Amino acid sequence: MREESNEIKRESRTNENSRVLRHLNEDLKYDDLEINEENEKKDENVKNEEQENARETREQRRKNKRKINFQKIFIFISLIFIMSCVIYYGLRFIKLYKENSKTEETKQIADNIKDDNANNKNFKNIKGDYYFEGKKVNNYVKYSNLLWRIIKVDKHGNVTIALNENITSQAKKLADFKQTNVYEWLNKTESEYSGLFQNILNDIPQYLTYTDECNDKIDDTKNITCKKQTKEIYITIPSLNDYVNTGSSNSFLNNNSYYYLINNGSKNVWCIDNEGKISTSKGDDIIGIKPVITIKNLTKLKSGNGSLENPYEFEEQSPSLIGSYVKIDNDMWRVYKESGENVNLVLDSFISVNSIEPEYKYSKVGHTFNTKEVGSLANYLNTRYLNGLKYKNILEDFEMSNGKYINYDYKEVLKEKVITKVGLLTVGDIIFDRESTGFYLGSSPQEVENMMHIYQGNGKIESQSIMQQEKIIPTISIKKSLIKEYGTKEKPCEVSYE
Repeated sequence: MREESNEIKRESRTNENSRVLRHLNEDLKYDDLEINEENEKKDENVKNEEQENARETREQRRKNKRKINFQKIFIFISLIFIMSCVIYYGLRFIKLYKENSKTEETKQIADNIKDDNANNKNFKNIKGDYYFEGKKVNNYVKYSNLLWRIIKVDKHGNVTIALNENITSQAKKLADFKQTNVYEWLNKTESEYSGLFQNILNDIPQYLTYTDECNDKIDDTKNITCKKQTKEIYITIPSLNDYVNTGSSNSFLNNNSYYYLINNGSKNVWCIDNEGKISTSKGDDIIGIKPVITIKNLTKLKSGNGSLENPYEFEEQSPSLIGSYVKIDNDMWRVYKESGENVNLVLDSFISVNSIEPEYKYSKVGHTFNTKEVGSLANYLNTRYLNGLKYKNILEDFEMSNGKYINYDYKEVLKEKVITKVGLLTVGDIIFDRESTGFYLGSSPQEVENMMHIYQGNGKIESQSIMQQEKIIPTISIKKSLIKEYGTKEKPCEVSYE
């Protein structure tokens, strides 16, 4: 019994052990399952993580790629911009360099003149100064819209030039040049009405220097000296030295007009007559004035070759309208004065009505330009003539000088004025050389009543009775703004009046 009981106990322990083992196996299987599941989850998480990393990597690559593309585009655009700047500023630099090089290569006007005339037998060296000699020489210069002729290139490179035509007519008197009224008309002084010619010249400090003109007292043309020269004067008139060295009567300075020279003798004043001969005057003759100026030696040539068609030029631009030809309707006028917003014009020929050039006496009595005096020249000009103009609507009232030429002083003429629509030139005005001769001026001599000045042509002014009938050269005034450009005789500036 005891053995069976032990057997039963052994069996019971065996079964218990088997059951425990089975439970252990089941627990182990369950643990393995859980481990497997965890491993699978881990694997899945790893895989998901790897996929996520891969996705993020791809996304990052795409971003990086976009970033790289943007950088490439930015770099490309920057390179284009930089290259464009380099090309643009490089070309500008080259252009400026060429312009500066060109400027540096531009010669002074004196050098150009010498080079252009190196083989010209009429360009002569006289004591270190080079003079043009003869009539047919290419020595034309344009300055302040006026035409000039080169007298000489001095040893310092300064260029002395004379106006091609007379600019006015006055008496010079027997006095040193700087003490004459001619000097005051040409140059600015402290006197009222001085410098009327200097006022029309463009930028004098920029282009001009003082003119050293031979001013010796000379009594014999066979003994012309140059020991005394003008000092600190911009504008003079020709000297005997100038006239002789340029060919005398065969000189380009002979334009068949009367004009004064700067030199005096002991009892007379030297001048040129209408045949080009050297002559003398007491100084009371009213004849032409031919200005002389000097271009600075450092002045650069802008254009031209010295011919009449292509004169030497050195200005950038001149604002002056003096000398400009203006066509209104069928009438040709010329600017002789600028006054504020207006310009004064003088008819370039006699008044012509139906191909007839009418003649009028000046007045019945006195020198006053009286528009209300029936039968007078003043009345005719401001009634019948004025009313016959198609363009009378654009004419402005202006002050016409109407004084007496007291002591041969043009300033006395300019002091007395009248207001008019149509007037006359007077002594003291710019009076260009013209072929039209024998017409009244608005000034009168001091010595005799009922006499008026008459322009006789070739720069000469004389006096005659106010009752004498003469042809007419009128003056008018219009707004400066109506003149759009500087006109020449061949191509005048046409003014609209409708």
